[in-house]
Amino acid sequence: MKIQLVLIVLLTFVITTPNRAQSIIIENINIIDVESGKIKKNQYIAIENQKISIISTKKITPLENTKVINGINKFIIPGMIDSHIHFFQTGNIYTRPDAIDLTSIVPYKKEIQFAKDILTDNFRRYLRLGITTIMDLGGPFYNFKIRDSIAKHNLSPNVYVTGPLFSSYQPKAFSKLKDTPIENIKSISEATALFNKMLVSKPDFIKIWYIASKNNPAENYYPIVEHVAELTHKNNLKLAIHATQLKTAKLAIKAGADILVHSVSDTLIDPEFINLLKKNEVTYIPTLIVSKNYGKGFLTKLDNHYQDLTYANPMVYRSFTDLKQFSNKEIPERIATLRENQDAYINRINASESIMLKNLKTITSSGVNIATGTDAGNIGTVHASSYIQEIEAMQRSGISNLDILKASTINAARGFGLSEKLGTIQKGKIADLVILKNNPLENIKNINSVDMVIKNGEVLEIDELIKETPEQLIQRQVNAYNARDLDAFINTYSDDIKIYNFPEQIIMDGKEQVKERFAKMFQNTPNLYCEIKNRMVLGNKVIDQEHVRFGNKYSDVMAIYEIKNGVISKVTFVR
Repeated sequence: MKIQLVLIVLLTFVITTPNRAQSIIIENINIIDVESGKIKKNQYIAIENQKISIISTKKITPLENTKVINGINKFIIPGMIDSHIHFFQTGNIYTRPDAIDLTSIVPYKKEIQFAKDILTDNFRRYLRLGITTIMDLGGPFYNFKIRDSIAKHNLSPNVYVTGPLFSSYQPKAFSKLKDTPIENIKSISEATALFNKMLVSKPDFIKIWYIASKNNPAENYYPIVEHVAELTHKNNLKLAIHATQLKTAKLAIKAGADILVHSVSDTLIDPEFINLLKKNEVTYIPTLIVSKNYGKGFLTKLDNHYQDLTYANPMVYRSFTDLKQFSNKEIPERIATLRENQDAYINRINASESIMLKNLKTITSSGVNIATGTDAGNIGTVHASSYIQEIEAMQRSGISNLDILKASTINAARGFGLSEKLGTIQKGKIADLVILKNNPLENIKNINSVDMVIKNGEVLEIDELIKETPEQLIQRQVNAYNARDLDAFINTYSDDIKIYNFPEQIIMDGKEQVKERFAKMFQNTPNLYCEIKNRMVLGNKVIDQEHVRFGNKYSDVMAIYEIKNGVISKVTFVR
């Protein structure tokens, strides 16, 4: 009798345990074939057990409990892929102490914990923007926990990872870490030891940081690169290599690279390089914006792109104004030097960008497989929100919208050996899909017009994906204020917002009054800047001690924000 009861309980559990995958039918949708660039109009798609089961021009009769989606006048593409990110980096100004040492302000141990704390938040931001697959191209062994545990127990994109980078050198900032993202491999035996240690965790690919310099020419490290390539391919894995100089990139391909994770940026490429890419079927990931973003971050001159102000983690993006608070004597000498030589520095990175754009155009025209990757996590390149900015940079090279859409879907899947599962809308493939309001073939920025995301056969309501805390919301408002971006700023307020001077003197009533008042302020005050001196969070209330600069004047104020239904409903200023 006891055994029967146990069986009944187990069967009940199996039956009632929710399966996130749904039975779905999408009706009258325009399918974009990312391989041909053709649009298949008024199609019907059925999804069962996380996969696409039917694609038809005829209406599909829904079974009981099937979710039916009206796709009329909308477009559907495969879920997009960011083929180059790093979880151990947050994207903020403190995340790479080897590039700028601000550990006296934020200890690196605290920054590492912050990167872990925001993982699930980043997952949701990627999904909100239609990015359903991400590749972490190098990090500590903790990466495997992210893939095998954290991603599996939270709503997330598909996560593919490797462990520490096999590197020709190790930045000093990482040398004392117990779980380092970069290993300085000095010999064949050290390479074998790290590879075997990593193999236990079943990496999805392997990555080499192939850094060359006058004192350490690329030829010196070639035997180790070749050895790691042999181990990688022997174990049926793909090898990604960081090599940004033409000479080093050629050696990387000859050694066995399957993927080059950056553009060649030191010179224009030649026919030999093109032939090597094609002969060896190498995938080329341009990562155009990451280097320039370091400089923008150092100089506190980020573009304040709408995607960053709207979708970046606000606590990450906040950090880029921190350097405004410090004089040249208080910041690292490197940053002080950059401030004093801004024009020369900007000219150098613009020249490098010009080379990368020309190389991308040449490579794409030659039929090489290119894939979209941001290198998100590096300073200034924020997770998820940087994706459209990378795409806009790719467009500046002169390649077509279809080329970019391919790079963001099927090409990326091919490059990582995943094209049987991902990258196109076909029967039998995983139902990772993005429904768009507008056609990205007409304007690539239309990939921003996300109407719905389907992940592994589950419909995700985009308005529910990013769940910001009251503190995040207020910080997003402050970020938009400092950027003087009226749209991003006003979108943090409710339609019936009321703003008071303490205790009950109303000074603005309704969003239109707020918009009118701040439009004038933003237009007339280029040096506007709000520094948060102290902050207290009490439930749905956030109390900020603000030090505000208006041109050459300063004001100190206490702001009490009240949040309702995810927007600011009331503000009281204590002056």
